[in-house]
Amino acid sequence: MAGTKKVGSTGRFGARYGAKLRRRVLDIEKKTSEPVRCPACATRALKRKAVGLWKCTKCDLLFAGGAYVPFTDAGKAAKRAITQRVTGDFLALRDDEDIEDVLEFLPNVDKDEEIVLDAKTVSTSDTEDLSDE
Repeated sequence: MAGTKKVGSTGRFGARYGAKLRRRVLDIEKKTSEPVRCPACATRALKRKAVGLWKCTKCDLLFAGGAYVPFTDAGKAAKRAITQRVTGDFLALRDDEDIEDVLEFLPNVDKDEEIVLDAKTVSTSDTEDLSDE
């Protein structure tokens, strides 16, 4: 019994389990089986070995990832935050209201240095005046 064009591999379920759940299974199976680039050698050779384990068939890189996709949205956000902290791009992580806290947190900012924030220049002496109020 082969899957049809519309329902794909979930045609094996027939009329059971409901259309929404069958659609979810179809989406997950498509994401799991599509070729993904290896982060080490950049070839489309990643294969899922187990739940959360992904292996490159070319360079034999084995790493932990998501259950159905090797790189999850939460993992991408965490990686972006880590690289911003490592490279020293602390202003990308700040809120506009918390500029005083950011300036205290930055290790390499002099007290009288000017910082450009969204086309608005703020000097560190100005923020000290705001914290005294």
